Amino acid sequence: MIVSNSSCLIILEKLGKQDLLEKMFRRIVIPRAVSEEVFGGKELPPWIEIKEIQHTLSQVFFEKTLGKGESEAIALALELRADLLIVDDLAARRTAEKTGLRITGVIGVLLEGKKRELINSVRDVMNEMRMHDFRISEETYKNAPVLAGEE
Repeated sequence: MIVSNSSCLIILEKLGKQDLLEKMFRRIVIPRAVSEEVFGGKELPPWIEIKEIQHTLSQVFFEKTLGKGESEAIALALELRADLLIVDDLAARRTAEKTGLRITGVIGVLLEGKKRELINSVRDVMNEMRMHDFRISEETYKNAPVLAGEE
């Protein structure tokens, strides 16, 4: 069970690489707030499923310090006992880690995509991401290609 927040879905769609998630995970679950933020009223790809949060208390707790999408994604991942939460926001990542969730971000997705030979170059995709104003720390920008075996 993979739960995703908005950022990975948004940037990969901008790059025309959203199918990378489908190839890697086959199915992704998102909460209602993420669906609204990413897709608005558009139809979702068939490999993305919206799940409603049943126990909203944790979501309300997380919303004190995080945005609605991040809060719902963390709450849903906890509720579903997700295998992985895809989230990039630093505060959300720290919160998710404190709850014991296993997390990755879009760079982690790219590294795994490279490992599975679904993308040719992590560096090239990061360069494209930067052209779309996606923030990548200098440390990550330097280290990710090394981890991918590109340098």
